[in-house]
Amino acid sequence: MSWQVDVLEFAQKCVYCGYCSICPTYKELKWENYHPRGIIDQIKLYFTEGTKDDLQKDVSKSLFEAIFACTMCKACENICIVDLPLLKIWEQVRQEAFKRGRWNPQLLSLYNKVKDTHNIYGLPAEERLSWTGMVGMNLVRRTQKKASLAYFVGCQASYSGKMIEIPASVVTILRKSKVPFTVLGNEEWCCGSPIFLAGGYSVGKTFAKHNLEQLKKLGVKRIVTACSGCYRAFKVVYPRILGEKWDIEVLHITELANELLENKKLKIKNKISEKITFKDPCELVRHCGLSEPLREMIEKIPNVRFEELPSNRDDALCCGGGGLLKLNNSELVKEVNDRLMTEIEFTEVDIVTSGCPTCLDTIQFGAKQRGLEVEVIDVSELIKRLVEDKK
Repeated sequence: MSWQVDVLEFAQKCVYCGYCSICPTYKELKWENYHPRGIIDQIKLYFTEGTKDDLQKDVSKSLFEAIFACTMCKACENICIVDLPLLKIWEQVRQEAFKRGRWNPQLLSLYNKVKDTHNIYGLPAEERLSWTGMVGMNLVRRTQKKASLAYFVGCQASYSGKMIEIPASVVTILRKSKVPFTVLGNEEWCCGSPIFLAGGYSVGKTFAKHNLEQLKKLGVKRIVTACSGCYRAFKVVYPRILGEKWDIEVLHITELANELLENKKLKIKNKISEKITFKDPCELVRHCGLSEPLREMIEKIPNVRFEELPSNRDDALCCGGGGLLKLNNSELVKEVNDRLMTEIEFTEVDIVTSGCPTCLDTIQFGAKQRGLEVEVIDVSELIKRLVEDKK
């Protein structure tokens, strides 16, 4: 299945019902140009054959600004009554912007970093496992060894010091369960998520092919990740561009942990006395339809104090950090995130957890800005607290 669609054909099917006013960007900017139906209108003008050059030039400026102000949260597509493949359309418009030399310098810099160094930070591949030394873990016996399960660490967890507890927690969970696993180490390339979100499928395909080749070498049948961006890339995009060659089962850490608890390979040893809530990541819940494994696991915690955010599951608010928006409009990220922080403050919880490094980063920032006394942790950290031995 190709990632491309006939942009103009689908744009002409829009019925202007207005349901997509749910768009987080439109809620903040309130200009029709940034409304999904407004973007559709601009697409019609831009892609219609015979549009005058001057008009197309004017439209392109507005269209490309709007398309990169999108968080790619998929709320518009999920609510669309005529089932327009809006995310595919947005990706193609972003690719058109690239062809026209209209990407901003920050996005172009990220694109080149990923293309040249195979990670979003532009750092050496040899540093992919540097986090293990910082948390006192040794993965020599697990690195590039044959196993049916692979832990795909991801760029943020591998390189960002702020995220170091994520890989440490995942490895602890896997070791506690005594499930054999492997990591790709230096041979792990970026999953390609930022490239795909930018519309760069031709380049992104090389990343998919490389990662698949490395996994096959090690006899991997299942892959687990704690990153929602990686999860979406493997679950949605890789099958789209690799077809039947991609036959590896993809698991988010919440799915695997819940499975291990069900099979008695993991046991909840500790209670969580604090009141907790969960922020559904857009790429898990709307892109991939994954919302229940975490909640099923939460139910297994004795006397747990869990409260849903007012907006949850398919209706979950976007954190504001998705869709490469941080590279295009950091102020808009803060505005979108502020709505989510209002909901978090309303719940009066002690712990906010999420299954996405981007959500983790934006929520931590939002909590600091508001002065909220709330702990923001990744869901892998929460699971680790439940299953680790007391010291």
